[in-house]
Amino acid sequence: MKLANEGISTKRVLFWSTAGSIAAAASSLLLLMIVTRVMGAEASGNYSIGYSIAQLMWTIGVFEETTYFATDARGRFTSEQYFAFKILSTALMAVVSVVYTLSFGYPAEKCVLTLWLCAFRGVDAFGLYYYAAFQKAGRLDLSGFYSTWEMVLSTVAFGVVLVLTRDVVLAVIVATVVEALWIAVYNNVRLRAVAPIQGPDFSPAAMRSLLVELLPLFLSSFVQIYLSNIPKYAIDAICAPEVQTLYNVIFMPSFVINLFMLFVMRPLLTPLSESWLKGEVTEFRRIIRKLVLAVAGMTVVVIGGAALLGVPVLELVFSIDLKGSLPALLVVLLGGGIASAANVLYYAIVILRRQRAILLAYVAAVASATLAATPLVSAYGLLGAGMTYCVSVLALLVVYAIVYLLGVRGK
Repeated sequence: MKLANEGISTKRVLFWSTAGSIAAAASSLLLLMIVTRVMGAEASGNYSIGYSIAQLMWTIGVFEETTYFATDARGRFTSEQYFAFKILSTALMAVVSVVYTLSFGYPAEKCVLTLWLCAFRGVDAFGLYYYAAFQKAGRLDLSGFYSTWEMVLSTVAFGVVLVLTRDVVLAVIVATVVEALWIAVYNNVRLRAVAPIQGPDFSPAAMRSLLVELLPLFLSSFVQIYLSNIPKYAIDAICAPEVQTLYNVIFMPSFVINLFMLFVMRPLLTPLSESWLKGEVTEFRRIIRKLVLAVAGMTVVVIGGAALLGVPVLELVFSIDLKGSLPALLVVLLGGGIASAANVLYYAIVILRRQRAILLAYVAAVASATLAATPLVSAYGLLGAGMTYCVSVLALLVVYAIVYLLGVRGK
């Protein structure tokens, strides 16, 4: 891939990479806020579980190719081969989305909404190929610009249509079309100018090799999202839709911690991979340690702020009654901090290329969360859902820490 990053201002790169991280983290919060304020808690509950399913399907479309592509310092696969694999993974997402959604036996309206949300997230998954291509070419400013305006345009389109029609499905359809047009108009043009590719290369050998390399990463990502969805599935089965809305509202502030992690981590992926490749182990470990400590510090700050202002602010933003939900909010925020620390180690493990070592632990984590979710949600409601999430991500953090420490000690 030919680079074209000469003369790019560091301030421009910092601004747009920051804006892109904020946009990516804020998107789901803004959409939920719009639905809750316009349509009320019951409709928002159906939207929330549909979006959670779509987010799980999104991991299939992404297939963790974005991170692997951006950290492929040796250039093992070509941009054309990554593009071909992205087409295949997005097609697979479409098929699995239909089968998985129908398996729940939802009423027709809820099923259609969920499938369109899967399509909406599928377009985003496809667009992440361009994000990684820009980043690999040293143009994080273009990655951030793309992510920022993707969120702005699709969210505005969604909100305008929902307010005018009060039809959630139609709003999602319009937002999906706007998102697809943005990819076609901006990404293709900019990529041709910055790092031109010849078109998808479906070489069977390359596709098989990519599948072997990415499958452990994908399974890890898929299971991680599935773990966060287990409390939501329990609420969907046991409680009214309004409770689903309450859980998703108190879950949203954890995006502040995740935002911080993404803001710091994404620009470091390529430099970290290069440091590891050069054998600079001490520097690599130092950066990872500082990132984990920074996430811990941010978690403490966010939990402290939430204890004082979390409930009234969320009630104001979402126009919903959250009386009695503070304990659940704090537990979920603790889980968000643990998940963010786990994600830092996850990216480190990707760079170490030790991804195959963590799969068995995920099986144990899913089994534990599945067994715990129903009794905890039945007994404690929102708090039980938060406890289930917190325990599951703590198990992931422990496993990631073990894999990471074994990896760096071997050097």
